[in-house]
This record gives sequence, C-alpha cells and structure tokens, in this order.
Amino acid sequence: MPRKLRAQETLDTIEDEILFTRAALEADPDAADLLPMTDSWLALVDATRATDRTARIAGTSASALRIVANGRLDDACTRFGRTLAIDTPTTSPRWRRFFGSAISSWIEQRLVAQVAAVRAWLAITDEPVLEAHRAPLAQWSEAAQVALDRTAASAQTRGAAQIARESLAEDLTRERDGVYAALLQRAGERSLARDWAARFFRVERRRGDPDAEPEGPPSPAS
Repeated sequence: MPRKLRAQETLDTIEDEILFTRAALEADPDAADLLPMTDSWLALVDATRATDRTARIAGTSASALRIVANGRLDDACTRFGRTLAIDTPTTSPRWRRFFGSAISSWIEQRLVAQVAAVRAWLAITDEPVLEAHRAPLAQWSEAAQVALDRTAASAQTRGAAQIARESLAEDLTRERDGVYAALLQRAGERSLARDWAARFFRVERRRGDPDAEPEGPPSPAS
C-alpha cells in the first residue's frame, strides 16, 4: 500500500513520488491504461508550489522592508537626537519630550513602539530642531508601518500556504490509495504477483542511510 504523504515533505519529494508512479504505470502494459488516474497530480503540486512561492515572496519582502525601514528610522532618530542634544541637556523637559533614555537605548525598543513614538513627535509643531528632521522621520516611520502591516499580512499568506500543503498531502494520499485499489483489482483479475500493485509506489528510504535513494519495492525472491 502506498505510504501516507505528509505536509512536512518538500514539494520536490512529493513530485518525485508522482513521477515515479506515472513512469511505472506507463512502463507496465497491464497498468498503462490506469495512467489517466494520475493526470491531475502534477498540476496539484504546481498549484501548491505557486501558493508556497507567493507566501515566501510575501514573507521575504516584508522582512527586507522591515529591516531597511527599521535601520533607516533608527538613523533618522539618532540624527535628530544628536542635533537636539547639542544645546539641550538630557535631563531637561525638552529632551524628555522626545527621549526617555539615551538614544542608543531608545532605538532598541520594539519597532511598533518606535513608530508610534515618532508619529507622536510628528504631531508637534513648536520644535525647530524637529522641523529640520521631519521629512526623514516621516518617510521612514511610514515605511516602517507599511513593513509592520505587510508582516502581519504575510502571516496570513503563510497560513494559507500551510493549508494548501496539508490539502495536497491529503488529496494525493487519497488518490494514490485509489490507484492502488485499482491495481489490486487488476492483479486479481489477471492473476499477477501478490506484490505487483505495490511496485508502482516508491518505498521510504531506509533509516540510518540518508544517502540511499528511495526505490520501488524489491522484486520477489525467485
């Protein structure tokens, strides 16, 4: 009986399973007419692969944007703080209006909190030093917020990709079982070898032998 496919397997591994079964069916004249039962399988893998790629692109894009925006926002906040510190004691209310700690510590806070703080700064209109730094602070706090939003959206995309993988494994396992049942029936009708139906599915590689290639079931002893 074909093994149960798992969602944790790579799509290449699942595709190899399909390619083996299709090639084996095509090669055996007693089974070749069952090949159409597998015609949709590769398309299922392709669709799942596309969903998986979309999720990876979304996640990587969000991560890259977050890293860039976070770094540039840190730079903008640091430049603003250093300029403000030129004539403002760090114990003064003016300084505390913007920074509750040293700049190097302040920029290490969570990005969502940093964005909220900078956005609050941008509502202030009576600080001349802030005015000189407003443009980069506005630009990179906005970019950081976009990155945070994309990160949240990519989590949903990853969830959809995982569901697609689980559905693929379940659907192909069920359809492989259907092909196996048809092969068993064929073997009975034509008095074929008892293990004939199993030969159309790869077996799992042996434990402790990571370099061994999965193969079809061994031939019966003569």
